[in-house]
Amino acid sequence: MSNYWKPKEGDMKKTQKALRLSTLGLLAIFSSQVYSSGYKLEFQSASTLGDAGEAAVVEDAGTNWYNSAGLVYLPMQVVLSTIDVYAPTTFSGEVSAPSTLNQFGPPASLFASNFAAGGRASSHPNTVLPAMHLSVPMSDCVALGLSVVPAWGLSQDYGESSLVRYNLTRIYTKTIDIAPSIAWKVNNQWSFGIGPDIHYFSVQSKTRVRTQSIDPTIVGTVGDSFSRFSANDWGYGGHIGVLYRMNDTTRIGLNYRSKLMMHLDGHSSFGLDQQGFFETNLFQLSLPLPPTTTLSVYHDMTPCWALMGTIAYDQWNVIQNYHAKNYIQPPVPGNPSGIIPDVNAPQDMRNTVDLSIGTHYKINEKLMLRSSFKYEPTPTSSAFRYVNFPDGIKYGIQIGSRYQATPKVAIDLLYGHVFVKTTHINDINPITGAVASGHQRTNIDLLGGQLVWNL
Repeated sequence: MSNYWKPKEGDMKKTQKALRLSTLGLLAIFSSQVYSSGYKLEFQSASTLGDAGEAAVVEDAGTNWYNSAGLVYLPMQVVLSTIDVYAPTTFSGEVSAPSTLNQFGPPASLFASNFAAGGRASSHPNTVLPAMHLSVPMSDCVALGLSVVPAWGLSQDYGESSLVRYNLTRIYTKTIDIAPSIAWKVNNQWSFGIGPDIHYFSVQSKTRVRTQSIDPTIVGTVGDSFSRFSANDWGYGGHIGVLYRMNDTTRIGLNYRSKLMMHLDGHSSFGLDQQGFFETNLFQLSLPLPPTTTLSVYHDMTPCWALMGTIAYDQWNVIQNYHAKNYIQPPVPGNPSGIIPDVNAPQDMRNTVDLSIGTHYKINEKLMLRSSFKYEPTPTSSAFRYVNFPDGIKYGIQIGSRYQATPKVAIDLLYGHVFVKTTHINDINPITGAVASGHQRTNIDLLGGQLVWNL
């Protein structure tokens, strides 16, 4: 008998229902501002985050994102996940911002009003991150999958009058990764999954600029000016995974997600306080997103209790600097267009190895409890750490549960807290010369829910 699936009327109805639910999930994600306080987002599935198995846990359609090779063991299923991320951040230290009038020399510099102060500045981003996953078995050996998730991003908003406004007022990103997959089961032990990653990335940033003057009737402005940019792009990469079932109780999974090179295009503008507005649509920003390799092990200790663990290798060293082109400032005699052709912000990021361990325990046929612990070092260095990405060493604790409400519907709940080690900040704005030097403290709270529907 052939193993290949032959469509029947009932199967066709199920497939149409799955596609309708997937469309709703897509609309929900595209209409959301997919922001976060981190850079590599870990919030694609409330169930997987809860027990840390990633590439080896084959529990629901979220497997498509973490290791698509597991799709061959799943029914037709839709998963809708939402995780709320609250990440308050506080900078403490010293800030200085030279007046832009200094660059003109006498007599303009005689009226310059430089800025220097110490104290604190706070950002309180709160973000809702939706995700959608779909699994569709095509035969006993072949399955399709689809994930639409946030994958990379960062967000900070310190306010228009904060201490660090000359280094950063606010930065937001929107990120969406569309990941279709096909999986193939070779035999009862080995399966493989592969697919493209179609990625959208958008960034908006705003910074205050010190143009105030001791006597604005002669030169300069009364208040601050502002500089901002907005850019976006679609990029393409891929993922490939392999799953090995040693036996009915033990699985080993390996997944690789490739580097994405985002060449963002957009606008750069400068608003001179009460005196003019300058803009160019030639702005460009190159942004590499690093490849990730994940190795996970899952083992059933008893019919009710399982242990799992993951090692993830993130190749952050692809980010040595951020390179922007055609950043605009007000026209000056030496640069009548106001456009600065090249701006480089050094990053010097390093590769990291993340470690996590988790467990889940089935209390009965309807209720399962989860917990996990994760250690994640920072790719940043103290010499090049900015207020827009104050990343530090992280220790995360997550607890969760799954309730099987009906034979076809399950509900997951998740809570997590991430302790972030206080980091040193050495932020030098490459355009204005503003300096923020001090320490940054961040903590992250997660609250998530997920609907799993077998069709």
